[in-house]
Amino acid sequence: MFSSIRRFIERGRKGFCNEDLWSFDNWLSGLIARGLREFKKNCYSYPNDIDNWDEWMSVLDEMIECFEEQTRGISNFLPSSLETYKKRKAHQREKLHKGFELLKKYYYDLWD
Repeated sequence: MFSSIRRFIERGRKGFCNEDLWSFDNWLSGLIARGLREFKKNCYSYPNDIDNWDEWMSVLDEMIECFEEQTRGISNFLPSSLETYKKRKAHQREKLHKGFELLKKYYYDLWD
């Protein structure tokens, strides 16, 4: 109980807590995905290089999916399935790379 209060206070002061740093990449990916989900619910415009609203919603969905993929655990593999683990990890990295490319492209369009 005390540790959850400590984390709450740390996040209030710094925006993150020390435990978030244990897997900072996953924490950031989760934060970006949650932020994009909330942004999608509340945005009222779309970038000039997007043709219509539905296309913009699809782009946001793809970004969300890419960053959520990073936070999905892959620890359920047995040592005998190392090849499966490597493929899964490569798939996560590809998705994250795509998410970063979209975020880079539309970063300045994430406002209302």
